[in-house]
Amino acid sequence: MTRSRLLAALCSVVIITPALAVMPEEWKHEQPKDFLAGTLENIVVSSHGEVMLGREVKTLHAFSGEAEVVNALARAGDGRIYAATGPNGRIYQIDGDTVKEFARLPEGGTILSLLFAADGRLLAGTGGGEQAKIYRINGEGKSEVFYEPKGARYIWAMVRGPEGEIYAATGISGELFRIEPDGTDGRVLAKVKPKNLLCLAAGSNGMLYAGTDEDGLVYRFNPADGKAFVMYDAKEAEISSIVIDAGGNLFVATASAEGARPGRSIADKPGGTPDRSETKPATQRTTQPATEGAEKASGKADAGATTKPAATTQPTTRRSVGKTVAKAAETGNAIYRIDVDGFVTEVFREPVMILCLAEENGTLYAGTGNEGRIYAISLADERTTSLAKLESDQATTMLRLDDGRLILGTANEPAIVSISDGRAARGTLTSKALDAEQIVKWGRIRWDASIPEGTKLTVATRSSNVEDVESDAWDEWSDEMDASSPRQIPATPARFLQYRLTFTTTDPQKTPVLRSLTIPYIEENRAPELTSVETIPAREEAQKPTAAPAVKAAVGISGYGGGEKSQAGPHDFWVIKWKAEDPNKDTLEYEVFYRMVGTTRWIKLRSKDPIKETFKLWDTRTVEDGVYEVRVVARDTPSNPKGTALSSARVSDPLVVDNTPPQITIDRAEVSEDGVIVHARIQDARSTIKEVSYAVDSDEDWTPLTADDDIFDSMDESVTFTVSGLSPGEHRIAIRARDDHGNWAYVGRSITVAR
Repeated sequence: MTRSRLLAALCSVVIITPALAVMPEEWKHEQPKDFLAGTLENIVVSSHGEVMLGREVKTLHAFSGEAEVVNALARAGDGRIYAATGPNGRIYQIDGDTVKEFARLPEGGTILSLLFAADGRLLAGTGGGEQAKIYRINGEGKSEVFYEPKGARYIWAMVRGPEGEIYAATGISGELFRIEPDGTDGRVLAKVKPKNLLCLAAGSNGMLYAGTDEDGLVYRFNPADGKAFVMYDAKEAEISSIVIDAGGNLFVATASAEGARPGRSIADKPGGTPDRSETKPATQRTTQPATEGAEKASGKADAGATTKPAATTQPTTRRSVGKTVAKAAETGNAIYRIDVDGFVTEVFREPVMILCLAEENGTLYAGTGNEGRIYAISLADERTTSLAKLESDQATTMLRLDDGRLILGTANEPAIVSISDGRAARGTLTSKALDAEQIVKWGRIRWDASIPEGTKLTVATRSSNVEDVESDAWDEWSDEMDASSPRQIPATPARFLQYRLTFTTTDPQKTPVLRSLTIPYIEENRAPELTSVETIPAREEAQKPTAAPAVKAAVGISGYGGGEKSQAGPHDFWVIKWKAEDPNKDTLEYEVFYRMVGTTRWIKLRSKDPIKETFKLWDTRTVEDGVYEVRVVARDTPSNPKGTALSSARVSDPLVVDNTPPQITIDRAEVSEDGVIVHARIQDARSTIKEVSYAVDSDEDWTPLTADDDIFDSMDESVTFTVSGLSPGEHRIAIRARDDHGNWAYVGRSITVAR
């Protein structure tokens, strides 16, 4: 068995558990952005979300002061590689893993391009001064001027023709030069409107292909007569690199600075896989007719084309001038495929600058900035893999060697880097801190992975209640757990979790491949929270605009609907209402109890069914007068198995139950010349006297009275009033009084006025 398949749905045993409100949740990582949010060491992630060991990355030489940028690489027939640098005009030789200085141009400057001439000597194109030059360097590193393309200030790229002639793409006049093999003569083969021809490639059909700055144009040039044709007008402003595959298809990369925004947005993996049964995909046909291309090719340079390029704070690289934004680029930069019939397909797009390309057997390799990422794009299955992230910000030039290695030159920081064809022996992916938002228990981690023989995949976990992964508050990493089956996460229950995947291999051509990882977790059942308990007279509550319809309905049923037969006082019925929530979002039910203050026994308010609402109506006429407390208990019983439910309770502020009216005593009633003078006392056992009035001979109109001390503010009040104008004979004087609980008392006294 050469490979073990671990499916995420390893469910040979079905476990039936009770339905819980605290349902398990899970993190499922299967998208590229899920894994790329972590810290990767020797690990790569494809556009399909596959995590695997990356290539081994080795820095062959880090420049310290002698160079700021590596602009070009060229390989000699003996396998040695040469690197062009700036700004000190030095060329370095790479022999295996050894890097040493090979040549130094007499005038220094920045070397932008390299090419081996037909005689085997190295040509170096410069840029940045008043006049660009091409130098010829012999095997001992001695240099001499090979050719000076008149008026050119940058020699961005060079290729060799079938008869040994040299073609040079230049700036800032947008000229393509043809130079004799020995450098004795040369001429402008073609001139285009954009200021710079930034890249150049020679096709097996004898045609030359170049990309420009400013307008993002891809030109085809006929070496025989210099005739130009625009093959493609890209949305992006700058064409940075061109490679041609064995079938004659062009791949062109763009490097719009505006497209390399920080804070990369990682796309989700594509759905499905491509079906290659069709001979041609639905692609875009280039829109420029030959006449338009010829017009652009013959156009003169823009005014001021001979002036010095705009200054830049970066070292002069192959892409540090000609950044005028002539069009609004889409998000990021792209690689376009232009097939032999001129059809255009976008095969790659990321928010990076694509600075260099290589192609081999249907796979594209792209070096980018400003994050120093190296991508491999498999065209057959539309799979993009981030091979490596360099320590340098820009991968400026690239060679793919016959043994599968990639050699790269970089800037910020300048270096020469080797990326092996084989996998690193070991790599790790450490996730970011995963936030469950509350303390949870961890379940069994599950996998979908392929683990060939000779490879291994393990995971370790740790947890914390602090998000900062550098904090000492995190637990130690657990032991490594083999990914042969789902594994219980041993981390302590907490809010945050990290996992660390470790990939190893004993065969550089094999790697474990992880497609998805699932981490379940579940909250501990937590008790409900009662945040308030209030007791309010029912009539008062029902009159509030915010009162629940159920409260209003209950008040109506209890005699507060305006019916004439109601015998209930305004304080006979009280609404007990509360606020409750459950941290687990469980369904709650309630019980309500009462007791007289000073006693210990709680009496449950009877209810036919468990209380689901957050209020309860209490008829206090069923209890004796006194001071009471109300207790509400919330339980999460409906959402949890028997024996696991939790509860919490809250007690209200004291509530005065007073169903007894005040006591009215008429101390005396004296007949005088002014009328009848009445002295009365009103007392209540529990409530403040609120209102006193009198009526004579059953008059419907009651006359309000004032307390002897001018204010009704106690449970013991006196009133004195005079009734005048009574006719001789028998009269009846009635007094009524109300306490602040709405209890009324009435008393009367007969008085005889002499005739």
